[in-house]
Amino acid sequence: ENGSPEVVDYLGGKAQIDAAVAAGVKQFVYVGSMGGTQSDNFLNTIGDGNILLWKRKAEVYLAGSGMKYTIVHPGGLLNKEGGERKLVIDVDDKILETKERSVPREDVASVVVGCLGLDEAVDTAFDLASKDPEGGSTEPLDVPSLLKTLDGKSCDYALNSEDVENLVLSQ
Repeated sequence: ENGSPEVVDYLGGKAQIDAAVAAGVKQFVYVGSMGGTQSDNFLNTIGDGNILLWKRKAEVYLAGSGMKYTIVHPGGLLNKEGGERKLVIDVDDKILETKERSVPREDVASVVVGCLGLDEAVDTAFDLASKDPEGGSTEPLDVPSLLKTLDGKSCDYALNSEDVENLVLSQ
């Protein structure tokens, strides 16, 4: 009934996290969105507003839950075949400063599955995009090698924390 970002992205995410903690889930892989460090991102202006901030609030809740987690922030989702583009990762919306900010949905799913049970992915949050294919498919996805390109970095939830903390529940 109420499909607001507050209800769907924060309260819905929080409910999933609480259920996973109660069930003893070993690792929670959460798919958010790039743009959470940018209060002025255009996605925060559509619908009931602040969708990226509400998503980020759920991510902060997950990070503080005590459960092992991985947070993936894909760029714009493409309805293109996966496995044909070079995947790139970074943190803190740096990818949004480039021209290649999108990723096939199938590749997002492959990265999510590849992070499950992977020590290198635990307690890590990163942004994900892809580069246009050059002459066909790329090498098979190797999530551990992809994560090594982060050099130990993870998204910094202190960035934009004031705007996230100032979100007030309407209920």
